[in-house]
Amino acid sequence: MIPSIAPLTAADEHFNHQIVNTHGAVGTPDRAWTEKAWFTLMRKDGQLQVNFGLGKYANRNIVDGFAGVQQGTQQRTVRASRLLDDDLDSVDVGPLSYEVIDPYKAIRLTLAENSAQPIRFDLTFHATMPAFFENRDVVVHEGRTASDVIRFHQAGTVSGWIEIDGERQEVNPEEWFGFRDRSWGVREHVGLDPTDLVPAALGTKSGSTGGNKTGAAYHFNWLVSKIDRPDGTSYDLAYYFRDFGGDGPPQFFCGYINESDGLQTPILQLYPEIDYRASDRGAMRGTVTALLAGKGKQIVERVFEIEVINPEMGFRLLPGMYGEWKGQLHGSFKGENFLDGECIDDVNNPDKLAETYRWQIRDRPIRIREGENSGYGDMESIILGDYPGVRIV
Repeated sequence: MIPSIAPLTAADEHFNHQIVNTHGAVGTPDRAWTEKAWFTLMRKDGQLQVNFGLGKYANRNIVDGFAGVQQGTQQRTVRASRLLDDDLDSVDVGPLSYEVIDPYKAIRLTLAENSAQPIRFDLTFHATMPAFFENRDVVVHEGRTASDVIRFHQAGTVSGWIEIDGERQEVNPEEWFGFRDRSWGVREHVGLDPTDLVPAALGTKSGSTGGNKTGAAYHFNWLVSKIDRPDGTSYDLAYYFRDFGGDGPPQFFCGYINESDGLQTPILQLYPEIDYRASDRGAMRGTVTALLAGKGKQIVERVFEIEVINPEMGFRLLPGMYGEWKGQLHGSFKGENFLDGECIDDVNNPDKLAETYRWQIRDRPIRIREGENSGYGDMESIILGDYPGVRIV
């Protein structure tokens, strides 16, 4: 191999290069460069939920991922990691496999039999809406571009089967809904920070979403949905914001009404008024008011009602390495071929939240309604401190 050229991959046979190198390399040396896939798949009756995620870290020579099942308050999670250069053409890792059957239409996810947990599945995500981009997420922290990520999300349903403790359940697309996203770019919280960085307490803190927020004010909320009209068309209320307790607009906000024909209408301002359960900060019910531009100076107000499907459900992402878990973080080296997992019997135990605020992050299955239109969605949130519209019940 020529030292200045990365290895050839199968993708190099196609005419889609973007940099002067092979697809074995990316256009930046930043070790935080990440490409990720995420799925949450849920029964409409709130009795079962599956999550799946993969990450490729080209400048860290790592692929890692997780898969898990929640039933009632019990969550089983499997995690795997390997060296990327052992198989550059694949993002499969350990028992986890990701296969594009039909781009933007069908993705197959499999969790094979494994020694970490007695769960496995073979599921295909079927898109029911186009893929929609969110705004580019750029964070400059203490003079460094800490984040420069683009992401799209997509609504769908799922078919296949799930096996838990040897008992197989068939997955009927009419009884399920789900969402996926794909993102790539320089991302925060990839691997452990170097030990010689300036401590966060001495930095400016502005614009950073990392660090220990204990005692600080922080409000994070992300929602994706699919809402059906009586005439058979569908649309998507989708938004994402981060607020660090300051006056004025959030530090980052992105919101759209996305139509099934591909049209994206930006939301000018958003005001969620949501009840969160005191014991674990799980979203329960509330309204989201979205303000959109109308004709001339007109502002159009649209109000959406949300309600959790099952108060006990919500797959926790911390065991999927979205934050440090058992000394692990996504993108960090865990061994040439790493596999582990665990079963948590009560993910809603208040003691889990007392250990770390990041336990709040979950994929919360919700129902959503706007007038006579109704559908399903997924909400992720973190609530620290007091915020307008946040009610702890």
